[in-house]
Amino acid sequence: MDKITMAGNKTRDGIKLSHIERALLRIPGVEIESGSKHVAKAVYPGQRPCPIATSTDARRMIVPWVITITSQVYTAAQIYDALRAGVWPYA
Repeated sequence: MDKITMAGNKTRDGIKLSHIERALLRIPGVEIESGSKHVAKAVYPGQRPCPIATSTDARRMIVPWVITITSQVYTAAQIYDALRAGVWPYA
C-alpha cells in the first residue's frame, strides 16, 4: 500500500488508487504487488494480473477482473461503487 498511498493519484475515471487498493485487499485471495509498468497490480491465483495506475479506467479494467475472480455474482455497478468507496462490503 505504500507505493499507491504515496502516489496520491486517481485513476482515469477519478477513483483514488488507495481506495481501489483498500477494496481489493478485502477480497479473499487478492494481493497487491508493485508493478513494473504501472504503480501496482492486483494478483489472484490462476488469473492474469490487473494493473492499477493513473492510466487505468476502473470501469473497463478492474470491474471485469473482479467479476472474473469472485465466485458470487455482483453487478458491475455494485463493484464500481465499492471501489469508489474504498470498501468491499461483500467479504
